[in-house]
Amino acid sequence: MEIYEIFNELRKMNNGEDKAKVLLDNDSLALRTLMRLNFDKNIKLNVSKDIEYRAAARHDVISTLAKETRNYARLTDLSLSRENSDNRFRTILESLDPKEAKILFAAMNKDLRMRGLSRKLAIEVWGDRIFN
Repeated sequence: MEIYEIFNELRKMNNGEDKAKVLLDNDSLALRTLMRLNFDKNIKLNVSKDIEYRAAARHDVISTLAKETRNYARLTDLSLSRENSDNRFRTILESLDPKEAKILFAAMNKDLRMRGLSRKLAIEVWGDRIFN
């Protein structure tokens, strides 16, 4: 299941217990990394908050959040110029399904919002270990 599909399932759930089950049933490095990126104030990508990108057309989608997760670490490198980091991040966003690009962009800005999705829920599901 792709990340945006997991988020669609989360939207259908009415309580924290059901949301936790969806997260656990779909546990992946990509999902945990998004939660860290969104909820851990210590993680900051060396990218501009207002990057403009062109959403990929259906036939232009060449990657997924699961495949791109390994590339986020490079974007924390402060030795890279902001312009270089912005270009790398833009390339990632433009390679994703537009739904996944929106999720990643929101998480990068610590603005991934959904009723019931919180740091508390992420800790309930994965424990403190994903935030340390």
